[in-house]
Parts: sequence; C-alpha cells; structure tokens
Amino acid sequence: MAIKLTTATLLAKDSQSLGITKFQLLCVLASSIATINYGWNLAVTNLPGDIITQCLAGPRHEIGGLPSCMPTTSFIWGVAIGSYAVGALIGALASTWFSNNFGRKFVLMYFNVIGLAATLLLALPVNIPMFVVGRIIAGVAQGAANGTFSSYVVEITTPRARSSLASMTQMAVVFGQMIALIIALGMLKPPLWRILFSLTGALCLISMALMHFCVESPKWLATKGRLDEAQVALQKLREGADITDEYAQLLETTKKSTDMKQDYTASVLDVILGRTPENLRHQLLVAVMVMFFQQASGISAISFYSTTLFGTISPTQDVDRDISKPNLAQILSVVLTIIGAFSTLVGMFVANYLGRRTLMLASHGLMAIFCVLISVGSIVDIPIMAIVMVFFYFFSYFFGPGPLPWVIPNEMTPTYAITAIMAINNCIGYLGTFVVGLIFSPMLSAMNGYTFLIFAGLNALAFVCFFFFLPETKDRLIADMVKVHSVGIHNVLQSKYRVNAYINRRNNRIDPIGQTC
Repeated sequence: MAIKLTTATLLAKDSQSLGITKFQLLCVLASSIATINYGWNLAVTNLPGDIITQCLAGPRHEIGGLPSCMPTTSFIWGVAIGSYAVGALIGALASTWFSNNFGRKFVLMYFNVIGLAATLLLALPVNIPMFVVGRIIAGVAQGAANGTFSSYVVEITTPRARSSLASMTQMAVVFGQMIALIIALGMLKPPLWRILFSLTGALCLISMALMHFCVESPKWLATKGRLDEAQVALQKLREGADITDEYAQLLETTKKSTDMKQDYTASVLDVILGRTPENLRHQLLVAVMVMFFQQASGISAISFYSTTLFGTISPTQDVDRDISKPNLAQILSVVLTIIGAFSTLVGMFVANYLGRRTLMLASHGLMAIFCVLISVGSIVDIPIMAIVMVFFYFFSYFFGPGPLPWVIPNEMTPTYAITAIMAINNCIGYLGTFVVGLIFSPMLSAMNGYTFLIFAGLNALAFVCFFFFLPETKDRLIADMVKVHSVGIHNVLQSKYRVNAYINRRNNRIDPIGQTC
C-alpha cells in the first residue's frame, strides 16, 4: 500500500525525529494504569500483614459477618504474598496468545474484567485460602496487562521518545507501590484493610475507561495485514508529522513474517526451540538474564518485606503501641517508595544520555557494594548505616535493573517474536518474585545480617554476565539489532558483533534521528 503524499506531508517534520507527542503520552499513561495496579498489588500486603495474621487490633471477631483478622504462620502468609506472582505468571503466558490474536489494546483493556472479579475475593475473604485465590486471580489480570504494556509502549513510541517512555513500566510499578503504602497507613485497622484491598477494582475501572481513547499498536496492525488501520494509528500517534519513512520501515520489519506465513507470530516454544526465521538465541539469553538478575538482586525482598526488614534492623517499637498510628518501620517503608518514584524519574532522564548497557553495569555494581554495606551495618549493629544503605541500594536499582529489563529485549527483537520473548522475560520475573516472597522472611530470620551478602554476590555475578553478553540497544534501529545479534549466543565485545561495524558497512543508510549509532 502506498502512502498518499500531500503538500502538507512533504513539508511536515519526519516522524522519526519526533520526541514525545501528546497522544503518545496519553496512550502510555492510560495503558500504564494496569501496571500501576500491578505495583499496587505487589505492595498492598506490606503494611497490614501483621494486623491480618497476628490480630494486633485485638482478638478475632466478626464485623458484618466477616472476620477482623485471619491468623496464620509467617510461611503461609508468604505463600499468600507470593501467590500473586503465580497468577501473574499465568497471565503473562496467556497474554501472548491473546495479544497476538486480539491485539495489545485488547489485553490492556479487557483483562481488567478478571481484576474486577478478583476484587470481590480480596475484599471479602473469610479465610486465607480465599484470599490466596483472590491474589492469584488478580495476578492473572495484572500479569497479562503488565507483560503487554512494555511491548505496547515500545511499538507506539518514536526512537527518541522510547528512551524515556519505555521506562514507564518501572515508573508505573513504583507509583503503584507508593500509593498503596501511603493509603495503607490510614487503613490498617479492621475492617479498613478490606477496603484497602478492594481499591484494586477502582484501578481496573479507570484503566478500562482510559484505554477506550487509545489506538491499537501500528506494528501489530501491520503484522495482521490491516495496513490502512496501521497507517491511521501511526499518523495519530505522530500528530501531523510525515510518517512516510517510518511507515515504510514498519512494513519492512513485518515483511519477513508475512512472506513466511500470513499473520505469523512466534510462540514461546518457537523461540525456545529455535524455530524462528532468525536465530534469536542471544535475544532469549538477554531477556532471561536481565529479568533473572532483576529478581536475584533482592528487590522483591524490599518490596514485600520492607516493614519487616526495617523492624529487624531497628527494633525500637513498643509492643503495646496504638496500631492506628504508623510505627517507624512503616514510615520508612513509605519514604522508601517515595524515594523509588523520585529515582525512577531521575533514571528516565539519565536514560536519554547514557546507554542501557552502561546503566545496567553501574546499577548492579553499586547494588553489590550497598548490599555488602547493609550486611556490615546489621552485623556490627549500626542500624543507621544499614538503613541508609537500603535507601542507596533502592535508589541505584531504578537506574538499570528497575526499568530496563522491559526495554532491552523489545529493542533487539523482531516484531513477530516480541510477545513470546517478553512472555518468557515476564515469566522469569514472576517466578523470581514468588520465590523471593516465599523464602525471604524465613531466610532473614535464619541469617539475620548476613542475608544481603547473598544478594551482593548475585549482583556481582550480574555485572560479569552483562559485561560479556549485554549489547547496547539505545538509539538503535530494531532491524539493525536483529541483523547484528541474530547469530546465536556470542560475546558482544567482539567487534564483528557491534552495531557500529554493521552500520559502517551499510553506507547507503542513514540513522533516522540524524546521529551516528
């Protein structure tokens, strides 16, 4: 299909040189509500956990026919917390099929119906098993949407806007965690904690309403052969700019899949077994590495158990305190999430200037150092040192392993395999979240101050792996990344695998943003 050229089109600015446009921003913010909901459910159990499981508000009694608390062991509560990640894993796997067949917008919009069903179980549980089922169902809804969100953002943004907006996944997760903890400070006593858990339903309704005004991914539409719709969606996202070159490149990136088989999209098994047109072994390795080390860094331990962790580091609270007033550990947890939101914004700004590889290496290196210092402060009984190092650790996380595991795989994977690669990526993340949520509390009880030495070692290992296997993807054309890195697993330090070398051999092509890649 040829693009109709008008005088206005010829005089318009090239769409690939644009930054963030208003409609792009609207679609990113609207689609981020589902990921905010994901972050909300990650953190919402943090503060009211002891109120629910230890009946700190008084003996168990009925309020409107519902129990005021549900006493259980720390291990069972860990299962309840981690069960959300199990549901998210199921949702991520299911989202691949739904996203490929019905579109990114469909998943982001209509999986909220499942979230609304989960809201009833989370707000009205009479026992822990009922609460666990609610957490799993909520995980399915938010896991599917969270996994699709990053692909949607990358596919609707320009190369320049992508550096900032692609980091919105982590920004949305952190913002969800922050508002969950802030609101939880005033809703700990029964039955208010039930209302707290029900607010996930409100986020589902907001998400559905806002996504109604957004467009489908132009790349997905083109892959399905719906070229007229793809052109209209792309033009709306670029707000009057000349989309001639970008649309031509969009068609080029989807040509291989349409030539091979109409509407072809790779499945998870296709990617794992190597049954794809290009050799995507290295893309798979990178996707698994960045998400595995995100969870191995220990961040989920902070997200789930920051209140417990701060209470262990600085156990100064009176056991007879008024539970309606937040204690020091709870306040520190809220401050920590605020710091996380601020550092994510800073990280999004820095991502415009520094490469993905540089940020990942720096972040994991610093986190390894801070993990050691957290352990030192705990072991030698200097609480202020341990607490400050937790904040530094948290701050460092949001420059690299926070936002970039959702960005990097999208920037080096062909369109037909993006959803499969991201499904695998998210599955690794959800499995890690479940494992850490399950074992961190007993591990902290058994190892005390030595716990974070394990995370220090894992962060150091991440630095080594990324040094040899993680390529730079910032400001690269996806087509270039696919051609250069679709050669099997390799050491990216070797010059023959560098994108620069490929571009130098491709003298007849110019980078669309006018910069040397």
